[in-house]
Amino acid sequence: MMTQAQRKSAVRRIGGRKGVIQIVPPRHSVRQTYLHKSDASDKELLTRPFASPTGPGGAAGFHNVAGSQLAVPEVTNIYMGPFWGDQNFVEGFSKAVVEAGYLDPLKQLGYGTGPGKYMGNINGPALKKGSKFTDAQAQQTITSLLTAGTLKATVNSLFVLILPDGVTSVAGKDQSCKSYCGYHDAVTWNGMEVAYAVLPSALCKGCGGEIGDFTAVYAHELAEAATDKVPGQGWVADDGEENGDLEAWVLFGWGPASDPKRYTVQGYYTNERGNTVGAWRDGAAAKKKKR
Repeated sequence: MMTQAQRKSAVRRIGGRKGVIQIVPPRHSVRQTYLHKSDASDKELLTRPFASPTGPGGAAGFHNVAGSQLAVPEVTNIYMGPFWGDQNFVEGFSKAVVEAGYLDPLKQLGYGTGPGKYMGNINGPALKKGSKFTDAQAQQTITSLLTAGTLKATVNSLFVLILPDGVTSVAGKDQSCKSYCGYHDAVTWNGMEVAYAVLPSALCKGCGGEIGDFTAVYAHELAEAATDKVPGQGWVADDGEENGDLEAWVLFGWGPASDPKRYTVQGYYTNERGNTVGAWRDGAAAKKKKR
C-alpha cells in the first residue's frame, strides 16, 4: 500500500494546475474500507465513520483561497458512450445528490455553495472501447459542445463526462484505475471558467468494481467542484487537498428513511464537523419543516 506521502506526491502530478490535488485516488492507496464488505482491520471507520482522522480542525489550513465556488451547482451528465451499469439508477442518484440534501451542510456552514439543480443528461461523442481519453480531449469536448449550442454554461455549471467501460482516462502521464478513479477541473470558455469532471468506469479493481463505488466517486467530485471550482482557488488545505480528498473512500449508505441505503456516497470535509454528509431531504420533508 502507498504511504500518505507517496500518494500525495503521485496525485499532485495530475491535472493542469501544478501542486493541486484534484483526483480520486484508487481505493487501495487510501484505505481498505468497504461499505459492501466487512473489514476487521478498520472497525472504527465502519462503525463510526464520522469519527474520521480528519475530524473538526483536523485538516491543516483548510481555507478559502480565492472564492472559487459553484454557488448553486447546475449539473449535467454527458454520456460518452453506453453506460456500463444501470443508467436510470445513476440518473436518479445524480438528481438526488445535487438536490436532496447531500450538499446542504456546505450552505448551512457558509462554504459559499450548497444544493443545486440537476439539469439532466445528454449524449456526447461516443468513445470506442479500448481507446484513451485525455484531459485535453475532455476540455475540447466541453468547449465544442458549448460552441455548438448543445450545452449552455453559466458560472454555476458542472459538466460530468461519464466514460464507457473499456475507455481509459489519461491525465498527464497517469491513467484511470491505476492512478485515479475520477477528477475535476475547469476550462476557460468565452472568458468564463467552466467546471467539469471526468468519471471513468468503476468496474476495474482499483476503483472498487461496483456501481456504488461509481456513485461515491461522483459525490466526491461534486463536493470538490462545488467548493473548489477552479482547483486551488477555492477551499483547500495547506497541502493542496480538497474536501473530498480529506475523506476519500469513507463511504455511507444514503437515501430516504424508507430506503436509507439506496445510494452510496462519500463524506466530505468541513472545519466544523470533520467528515460531513447532508441528510436526505425530500419535498415532503421540506414542506413539513416549513410549517
